[in-house]
Amino acid sequence: MSEVRVAPLRHDQLGDVVTIHTRAFADSAITAFGAEAIRRYYLWLLDGPHDAVLTGAWRDHQLVGFCAAGIYRGAMNGFLRANRRYLALRIATHPWLALSPMIRDRLKSAIKITMRYSRIGSAKTAQSPPFGVLSIATDPAVRGSGAGRALMLEAEQRARAGGHPRMLLTVHPDNTRAVTFYEQLGWQRVANDGPWSGQMERLLSSSP
Repeated sequence: MSEVRVAPLRHDQLGDVVTIHTRAFADSAITAFGAEAIRRYYLWLLDGPHDAVLTGAWRDHQLVGFCAAGIYRGAMNGFLRANRRYLALRIATHPWLALSPMIRDRLKSAIKITMRYSRIGSAKTAQSPPFGVLSIATDPAVRGSGAGRALMLEAEQRARAGGHPRMLLTVHPDNTRAVTFYEQLGWQRVANDGPWSGQMERLLSSSP
């Protein structure tokens, strides 16, 4: 199996990001809005007012995964504001989108997650703000190739270089495959009152 190469993504590579997102997150709310909505979302992650990087993983010159990680400022709510007319038109021409409980619930969840990162990241505290892994995906056809691990390790390296003491992510609690993957990389579940909500953290020392 060839080596995985990791590097920042460019605008002209967002089409491949859309393809991988669609395959990896077939049931997500943003996927239901169509390929153009997905492209606009990752364009916002790429160009928005964030201190973050959208990174790709290549094998044999083919993009096989991506990771959006760093300090995000309004990743979802900013995307919704910037694209409100387009999204409103999609709902007007596809009214079932507004009627789907799954889509409403997942959009609310996504907004809650990204607003959490934004609030913490903008807080003026003595501690360094958390470094969030907002989205990571690999093409289902190449899972187990090491692409996901390479992307996570690259994000961790950037977090350490930036002096961040920890990283955060949120995963669906029922996604046992992803939870196990993160735990194998040293991530821990963040306890809260009631059932676990899917929030995880990676505590970082000064050296790997």
